[in-house]
Amino acid sequence: MTSFMTVSSTHTDPEHKPQSRWRRLLWLFLLVINLLPYVLGVWQWQRGQDKEVLLRSLTSAMSTAPVELVFRDAEPPPEFTRVRLDHGEPVGPVIELRNSYLAGQSGRRILQPWRQGADHSMVLLDLGWLVDGASLPDFRSDQIVAQGYRMPTPRHFVLSGATKGAEGPVDQVDEDTLRKRYPGHWFQGVVVLENSPAPLLHWPVVPEFMPDRHYAYALQWLLLGICISGASWLIWRRRHEIH
Repeated sequence: MTSFMTVSSTHTDPEHKPQSRWRRLLWLFLLVINLLPYVLGVWQWQRGQDKEVLLRSLTSAMSTAPVELVFRDAEPPPEFTRVRLDHGEPVGPVIELRNSYLAGQSGRRILQPWRQGADHSMVLLDLGWLVDGASLPDFRSDQIVAQGYRMPTPRHFVLSGATKGAEGPVDQVDEDTLRKRYPGHWFQGVVVLENSPAPLLHWPVVPEFMPDRHYAYALQWLLLGICISGASWLIWRRRHEIH
């Protein structure tokens, strides 16, 4: 009888294991929820630091003479370098990138495929910005001073049904189609002209998001993390007071 009682007392309740597993999953979920805002805050802070480096390189580029744009196989990504292009000419129709806002006004960024004269390499020139409703004139080659700053290809957040193409009004630039239509060595990104031909306006040469914006996001995530951590601690304390 005693032996039977001993065996029975060491037998595990079959309902205990599922409850224990769910409890562990709950604690893991709470841990992730508490840590995630701090991780995102650090990430946004680091992005702000990266943007400050870009701004410093842009400031440095503005005070130096432009360098010749020469194609290399192992080409680094565009980093706001001030460049001048060899004698070349426009190739094909322009691309009108819609939903480009300047000083609160909606307009289009006018992008022109351009072939350099010496090595026949290809680059996308950002001629400037034109307000919606204004007609786009035809530009001659001698009206375009091919000198400016290298920047990443402009990318918009687009929804389904947006127009992606390599000519005319589009919502997103189709770089693959560009490279197939105009074969050759293509430079990454675009070259934003220093002096846009009239009536176009010069597009500002700045990072997509300024450092202050990333620092503000980092602060928001930090405050959210503190609120979640405080709420979790209060729940844990009340739970232990009840037990």
